[in-house]
Amino acid sequence: MIQSEQRLSEAQQRVYDSMVELLSRVGLQYQGDFVEAGGYRIHYLEYGFGPTLLLLHGGGAGGAMWFRQIAELSKSFRVIAPDNPIFGLSSRPARQLEVQEVTTGFVESFMDALGIQRALIAGLSMGGFAAARLAAESPGRVERLALLDSAGFGRDLPWGFRLSSLPLLKFLLTRPQRWAHERFFAATEVVHADAEHNDAYLDYAFRVMQADGHAIAVRQNMPVFAGIRGQRNLLDDDELSSINAPTLVIWGEQDRFFPLDHAHRARARIPNARLEVLPDCGHVSPLDQPQMVTGLLHGFMSAG
Repeated sequence: MIQSEQRLSEAQQRVYDSMVELLSRVGLQYQGDFVEAGGYRIHYLEYGFGPTLLLLHGGGAGGAMWFRQIAELSKSFRVIAPDNPIFGLSSRPARQLEVQEVTTGFVESFMDALGIQRALIAGLSMGGFAAARLAAESPGRVERLALLDSAGFGRDLPWGFRLSSLPLLKFLLTRPQRWAHERFFAATEVVHADAEHNDAYLDYAFRVMQADGHAIAVRQNMPVFAGIRGQRNLLDDDELSSINAPTLVIWGEQDRFFPLDHAHRARARIPNARLEVLPDCGHVSPLDQPQMVTGLLHGFMSAG
């Protein structure tokens, strides 16, 4: 049960129920709560004891998408997986946000709210962008950094997302339709769409799409990140060269969102970085190659 006093709407209750089911697939009972951070009500999951490891998800579903990693990594770390604003059970803003609000601003505010001065941080896609920018702007807060198929290393982006900047297509692309959601997942996000537990993940992600205000918030904020030319916000060479945290770059060899040359740019520009390319793996590597990702994260985060 959620620890703090928090009333859930019917749609939020469905998100919660599907999240609990997803976590149960790997033997986890729900452990989470809400906190005020950066002006938003942020939901997060927390498991285990030890060095603090933040897991930042990308632009879909919520923190429970790390369910396989949480189950294993919480044996060695205090694992915290927040729902970024707009996603999971966190607040849906009623306006277009500045990119800083949902990247470094959100992560620092969240860490402050939980009394975390410094942490190990892993981020997927947009979560990777937030983690990398935090490491560049506030190096004292990031002990070790893992970037998984991260945004921010080049303009390349699927045309569906580029066209989402157009008003009519933006509306059509953000309508919660289960068949379209499942087709997009199989065609764009992963190689192994029929892998074990993906049914529970897809239900969780779809329930998030149906939650109150989600579609509107996505429509308002998609142009912050994507335009006809591709990704709008990139990490420049000066930002990347200023990252001094040991960095692990993990990339799916068949990533259809961000091509592999983005990973090579990250490896070349971040001073203390190494690159691991995962074969037979798409964009959402924690789902597509969960054992590889978990093993790499455990070894890397334990090395300090």
